[in-house]
Amino acid sequence: MSNEEVNEDSGTPTKKPIVKILLIALLALIVLAGAVGGTLFAVGFFDPEVDAESAITAMEDAENSDSTAAEGADDEQQHDNKTAIEGEQTYFEIKPEFLSNLYNSQRMIQVQIAVMLTENEDATLVEQIQEHAFPVRSSLLKVLSEQREDRVPTDGFRDNLAVELRDTINDVLESRIGSRDIQEVYFTEFIVQ
Repeated sequence: MSNEEVNEDSGTPTKKPIVKILLIALLALIVLAGAVGGTLFAVGFFDPEVDAESAITAMEDAENSDSTAAEGADDEQQHDNKTAIEGEQTYFEIKPEFLSNLYNSQRMIQVQIAVMLTENEDATLVEQIQEHAFPVRSSLLKVLSEQREDRVPTDGFRDNLAVELRDTINDVLESRIGSRDIQEVYFTEFIVQ
């Protein structure tokens, strides 16, 4: 029997659908094999000079250098106290941002805080603040949660809140390390919703 059938209406031969399916499947297998082969070639699988262990080591080295560069950028963004001199003003961003409910309200306040401080003689004040980050954060969240919704739209709310947060940080640092060197508090992000 032939692979073609005769169409009864027009008398022209037609191919069986099985042949079409087989051709499509064969074409799909060829495309898939080409994609796999191309990928293996691109990653150097067929290169006799590159073995798997050296490729893995190269990928890990690249990953480590990327993460080290990212950490270095974060540290550099937060502070640059290695060049700070005693009495010099330094800026430091407290991360992550603070999120709290307003007092007796469904509304939320979210702020990102940066502080200006006067560096101490051994240029370690930023590190000392980071060591005591938990009590500082706790005190700041307490202050934020005590803010009333009706005070938010008033003039001077942000300025007054910044002064209150500065005094709170200084109170915590004074009790922990004997320092009141936070000069100013700045909001780098301020959202009430």
